[in-house]
Amino acid sequence: MAAKLAAKNLADRLATKYKLTYVVYRNGARVPVRAWAEATRLAKSAVAYNAGTLNRTRQAGVTTVEVFDGADCGWTAHQHPEKANHTVRTVDDAADWPISHPRCRRAYGPRPDLTGSTSAASGMT
Repeated sequence: MAAKLAAKNLADRLATKYKLTYVVYRNGARVPVRAWAEATRLAKSAVAYNAGTLNRTRQAGVTTVEVFDGADCGWTAHQHPEKANHTVRTVDDAADWPISHPRCRRAYGPRPDLTGSTSAASGMT
């Protein structure tokens, strides 16, 4: 099922069964349940997509990946000062951070041309 349709179904179910119209975050922000459900489903889809890429990369014996992400996206959170885009990471490090925030567009590309260990944030030129 497409992520947006799954999100709509989840939001409808939460609104109908639990009368939930907003999700209140720890910082007090009130997010409409439909927007929250969409962000949640998109994040789950992105994590699953990246897990599949990383699993197949491991199976092929490749140990490093290049990160493709938004230019301003940080490694562990959107605002993290260590930027992720075009860095090279180990498959294990990438698996620890498949995305950094909801609606993250991060993806990984296997780098079979690189061998040995890489710096956690070695930049690509």
